[in-house]
Amino acid sequence: MTRSTVIDQVTDHIARQIASGQLEPGERLPSIRQLATEHGVNPSTIQFVLARLHAAGFVEPRHGVGVVVRDIQLYGGVETWSYLLRLSPHLPDLVLRSVQEILDTLRMFYDTTLTKIEADPRAYDPAPVRRALQRLQHLAARDDISPADTHKAVLQVLRTGLAAVNGSIALAVLNSLGAMLGEIPQILQALYADPAEHLWWWDQMITAWETADTRSARQALTLLDDFHTRALQRLDALLTAETPTGPPTSG
Repeated sequence: MTRSTVIDQVTDHIARQIASGQLEPGERLPSIRQLATEHGVNPSTIQFVLARLHAAGFVEPRHGVGVVVRDIQLYGGVETWSYLLRLSPHLPDLVLRSVQEILDTLRMFYDTTLTKIEADPRAYDPAPVRRALQRLQHLAARDDISPADTHKAVLQVLRTGLAAVNGSIALAVLNSLGAMLGEIPQILQALYADPAEHLWWWDQMITAWETADTRSARQALTLLDDFHTRALQRLDALLTAETPTGPPTSG
């Protein structure tokens, strides 16, 4: 086993301990030598592990104390939650909750964008969004379209819509959330099981924008709740099928 693989395994193991609550916020980690003995590796490997955990927001060094577990619920950033999503087979419940929160956040983006358009439908040009949808339409017509391809195309439609209503900060958040989701195959399979469904929904929204029919847009927006529920059910099934039956090993 290569050293990089060992570092990955030990880092994942400690990250899972933090995410599951086995290691609590504010708790001091054992010394480097103790961790090395516990995981059967040398101290220099543990130094790399702690550097990775620090970079991902799981721990922080405190002068005179040592390395302390951070409260990832309060202070975890994009790096932390991206890392946790990659551990999806070992943390299915946490991943499900996280994806649900991401979908709820995306729904807020839809709602905020629609509210701006409702205030003055003619002030914002839907043409760039329609062109982005046409690219999704071309992809959806292919037999070999992958969930990752669909994800990128759908994100581009949403990204273009936010840009049309001057949502710069929202775009930055969207790009981060999109990257997080895009790294996990199971999430993409659950969200994009039917590309035609996404194509139909976006066509409804953009047509309503083009015709200033905000009532129809609101009606289409309510359909997201059912879509997200079904996507989460698919994700639950995928994660359940892949959840390890034995205790995780650290290497």
